[in-house]
Formats: sequence, structure tokens, C-alpha cells
Amino acid sequence: MRDEIMSHKPNPSQRPANGAKRPPATSAITGLQTQTGPADDLTITAADEPITILLVDDDEDCRALIRDAISECKVSNAVYECRNGQDALDFLHRRGTYVNAPRPGLVYLDIEMPGRDGQSVLREIKGDPALRDIPVVMMTGVADENQMAEAARNGANSYTLKPASAEQFLRTVLASTSYWLTIHQYPTHHLPATVCRR
Repeated sequence: MRDEIMSHKPNPSQRPANGAKRPPATSAITGLQTQTGPADDLTITAADEPITILLVDDDEDCRALIRDAISECKVSNAVYECRNGQDALDFLHRRGTYVNAPRPGLVYLDIEMPGRDGQSVLREIKGDPALRDIPVVMMTGVADENQMAEAARNGANSYTLKPASAEQFLRTVLASTSYWLTIHQYPTHHLPATVCRR
């Protein structure tokens, strides 16, 4: 497996003893399903496909913190990692060794990386009709108003700062992941009109 891309999936020991998948439980959100395991972990799906999370950051420690925070959300969705912007674009476009990569449903994207930086990657994602609907959360230590404004122009769905405190960092990622996977409404999975207040 390439160093630049790693997949983190549910622990096989958490699956039912007979190896069979548990039947999905349909939530109140149209098209969204969740699968629960013995540890009450959830697998968030859309159109019967698990929503994949892609982490793009050259800092291994930051990627580890984000993974920990996602685990705290009690979701067992697959998490893939890329260490730089070019590999992230190859992953998203399924080029080269990434030809079988899944389509992410959420991207955490750092700004300062060697080679293709986060802003460049963001522009390409949002400029591609096949990718622009993927939520991109800029997760960066760059507390710069110009960078924030540029990210907004480039189409970032969210701009989140990496707190210096590891505990606060975990809380930030937990809140963001929870929002994008369970609260945000998508055309393919959303609350039905009958339960919406007007």
C-alpha cells in the first residue's frame, strides 16, 4: 500500500460473529442510512454507499488527530489519507495507482503543503463539475484573513483552524464531522418535506 494513501476501516472484530453485515437502519433523512455495530458505531451512507472521508495533510500528527476525532464521532466510515495536494487530486480523479479509489463524500484539506497547496487543490475540485458537490473543509493552522477570503472565493464549504491544544483540535474536528455527515442536507440525502417546519 502506498505511503501517501491509507485507509482506516472498521475493526473486523466489531462485526457480527458470523461475518454478516447488520441490516441498515434507515434514518429520518431521505436516502441516508446508518449501519450499527456492537460498539454502536455508525456507518453513514448515501444511495446505499458508505460516505468516504479523505484527509489531505502533510503533517502525520494532524492526520492522526483528525482520525481520532472522527472515531470519537462514533462513525466507522472509511477514512483515506493523502500527504500532498497532487496525490489528493490523483485520488479524486482516480488516476494512476488510485484508479480504484472511492469517491469521497467529505474532504479535510490543509492549506500549507509541499507542491500543490490546499488553495490550488480546492480550486480544481470546485472547478470540476464531477467533484464540486463534495464538501471541502479547510483544516489549517493559517489564521490569515487573506487566505480565508481566498478559500471562500475558491468555494470552500468551511474554513476551520487547527487549535494549538490537541483537546480543542479533537473537539473542532468532532463538531465538523458530525455536522457534515449527520446534519448538513444534501440533494441525495435530506429530511423529507413532511417533517420540515415551514
